[in-house]
Amino acid sequence: MTKSDNNRDGRNSVARGYVIATRVSSIGMQMAIPPLIGYWADARFNTAPWLVILGAALGFSVSLLELIKFAKDSEVPKD
Repeated sequence: MTKSDNNRDGRNSVARGYVIATRVSSIGMQMAIPPLIGYWADARFNTAPWLVILGAALGFSVSLLELIKFAKDSEVPKD
C-alpha cells in the first residue's frame, strides 16, 4: 500500500489541519503583537505614534517572511 501525495508525511488530515491552523494563528499573532506593544510603549513614553508605526512595520515584515516560508512549504513537489 503506497501513500498518496496528500499524505506524504504519514499524518492524518486532522493532524495536518492542526498544523496549518497553528501556523496561520502564529502569523496573525506576529502581525498583531508588535503594534500592540508599540501602542503600550507610546502611551508610557509619550512618543505617539512612532512606536506603533515601528511595531506595525516590524510585524508586517516578519509576517510576510513567514507567509513566504509557509507557501514554499505547502507547495506540492513536481515529480
